[in-house]
Amino acid sequence: MARRDFFDYCKLTSPDFYNDDREHLKKLAWELEGFYKSDEKVLIVNMPPRFGKSRTAGKFVEWILGQNNKLKVMTGSYNETLSTTFSKGVRNTIQEGKADADRVVYSDLFPETMIKYGDGASNLWGLVGGHYNYLATSPTGTATGFGADILIIDDLVKNAEEAFNDTVLEKHWDWFTQTMLSRLQEGGKIIIVMTRWSTKDLAGMASRHFKEEGAKIREVKMKAVQDDGTMLDDKILSYESYKSKIRAMGKEVASANFQQEPINIKGKLYSKFKTYSKLVDFKRIIN
Repeated sequence: MARRDFFDYCKLTSPDFYNDDREHLKKLAWELEGFYKSDEKVLIVNMPPRFGKSRTAGKFVEWILGQNNKLKVMTGSYNETLSTTFSKGVRNTIQEGKADADRVVYSDLFPETMIKYGDGASNLWGLVGGHYNYLATSPTGTATGFGADILIIDDLVKNAEEAFNDTVLEKHWDWFTQTMLSRLQEGGKIIIVMTRWSTKDLAGMASRHFKEEGAKIREVKMKAVQDDGTMLDDKILSYESYKSKIRAMGKEVASANFQQEPINIKGKLYSKFKTYSKLVDFKRIIN
């Protein structure tokens, strides 16, 4: 089942974090697998910090490379350290040796997916039978000479200071469109995983852009406090802890971090205006 089902793979390889009680992780895994098997082009995932979105994205890369060791994956984060950490986590899982006969390792599940000898650098590595299957980069890094079947952007906004800075957000969009998109191969897929900050952040810009293009998009939004008042996972964040974070961070930043409500529309008197394509008889409406 772990070979065929992504969430089963997560449970088998990391049972300390993934279990059937964590519904948000089950949903995220199903959405990632469903997107991978669909004809959709873009997946946008907005989730609170510390709820496993980056970890699950890394597990997903492991699983799809097990499905197809010819895939080329590129990941980008806000700096080289974070993107390289993501890369090393995937690489180390694939090349882990078996020291305990009772413990399942990656090679038990996907024996044909192996790191190529001599191609195991921390941010650029290849698999046996492939040629440089993985590249980790950032807005200050390089993507020259690499094409990608799967493009993953993970947590591009560093903090609230960047989220309030339109110039920084514009640079993120320019990097994504001018550098990363140019590396996406025909038929490739894009996954954007991040905490929502602003209507001008990469998630917001990409959603509008690809919808205008008519591309097929899947969007997943998870709030720490659900609409019915329950917590997404109170073992990760309780309601009392959430209230404490509001007091410390301020309501706008906390709402962006944990509720996926962009900071630049929070508190506005009007979120949007209704427009008309022809004159309206307001006297008739009033009467």
